[in-house]
Amino acid sequence: MPFMSNVGTPQGDSLSTVLFTIYLENALREIRTTLPEPNSSYGREIPNEIAYTDDVDFIGHDYANIAKIQETLEKYQLKVNTDKTEFTLLSKSEEDWKKVKKVGSLIDDNEDIERRKQLSSTALSRLNNLWLKDNKIKTATKIHLYKSLVKSTLLYNCSTWALTHTEEEKLNAFHRKQLKKILNIKFPVKITNKSL
Repeated sequence: MPFMSNVGTPQGDSLSTVLFTIYLENALREIRTTLPEPNSSYGREIPNEIAYTDDVDFIGHDYANIAKIQETLEKYQLKVNTDKTEFTLLSKSEEDWKKVKKVGSLIDDNEDIERRKQLSSTALSRLNNLWLKDNKIKTATKIHLYKSLVKSTLLYNCSTWALTHTEEEKLNAFHRKQLKKILNIKFPVKITNKSL
């Protein structure tokens, strides 16, 4: 049940995000009890919502559930930003859903991985012009910058990917190729994956 308060915390206060997360979680728990169980046992393994900080994606099989979600959120005085809200219908027979973005990632893993590779390659080439060619910068510093600026771009939201072993190996090969650029290792010089 929502509580009334006439005292708040400033938006930049670190306590503000903690309180909001607790409050949002309470609303989400109620939403989970109002939504019907999926028909298949496989569907029960998939959560009804995916939350990222203050953004929440709801997953369902029926548009009627959206009204239930909005009613519950209104009880908690939480409002859906209609300007940022998007309804996506996924169908196996249509291919348009593969290009839909959710919180910066494409829904289709293969499309998202390719996009992430392109974005990280762009980030690496920009950094290459700035510091990779400079021999005065220590290798350890270059690796640290790579991990924080390029690798993070490559692996953004990777915890949602369902990769096969082959796809994972391709991703690792791409990562090693980028590391070789940083370390200026060129063909025919060979280096083991473990050393790299």
